[in-house]
Amino acid sequence: MLLKDKVVLISGIGPGLGVKLAVEAAREGARAVVLAARTQSKLDDAEKRIAALGVDCEVLKVATDITDRAQCRKLVQQASERFGRIDGLLNSAFIHGNFPEPIESADLEVWRSVFDTNLFGTMTLTQEILPQMNKQGGGAIAMINTAAARRPFPGEAGYAASKGALAVAVKYLAKELGPHGVRVNSVFMGWMWGEPVQGYVRHAAAEHGIPEEQVIAPIVANIALGRIPTDDDCAKAALFLVSDYANAVSGASLDANGGEYMG
Repeated sequence: MLLKDKVVLISGIGPGLGVKLAVEAAREGARAVVLAARTQSKLDDAEKRIAALGVDCEVLKVATDITDRAQCRKLVQQASERFGRIDGLLNSAFIHGNFPEPIESADLEVWRSVFDTNLFGTMTLTQEILPQMNKQGGGAIAMINTAAARRPFPGEAGYAASKGALAVAVKYLAKELGPHGVRVNSVFMGWMWGEPVQGYVRHAAAEHGIPEEQVIAPIVANIALGRIPTDDDCAKAALFLVSDYANAVSGASLDANGGEYMG
């Protein structure tokens, strides 16, 4: 199993990729998953989905706002005290900001809030987990990024800029933390077939009075695999980066988008 006996902490538990990261980590043999999100009901939902698998995986739920350092510290302390180690961190928490929004009229205060979560909040949680990883002799961190940071998507500048900054930070983290046995990588997601994208498709179809297939067709036309990857499959790509199969990988950027972007 990909994550046999690992303790994995996942931020940003919620519909779509966040909960799938948790479920797939449990399915792939994790000894324990530590779930972090601001909303308790989302944590409870993830725990129920994991329980339904019937696997031997402990679950620790900690309501956490990653923009609050004290809450990040509490999260890491609880995980470390209960399990003795944290092998992997998947930074999935994010906010999107206004969409669509052209740069010329963008609300830069909203941009600040986006950066506060996507960059500074992510870096805060990362900083708080490093003492534990250094103490145990290593660990692995995967940052969930977006194809919008690689190829401009109209109306997403603030979100993409925050993730672009995070991608640069990853390279510096990998360089500085490598001697401590800590690996840091990015995984860039594109369209993912799951609740968020399904909701977008339904809304766009209703707004324009067209079948959902007509919304999906131009998206799929740009994807080499000829389909929108599922968020389950994209979650597995991210989990690979915190597994022992990626022990030689650090500072890398993995595209998990079905071939929509080829960098």
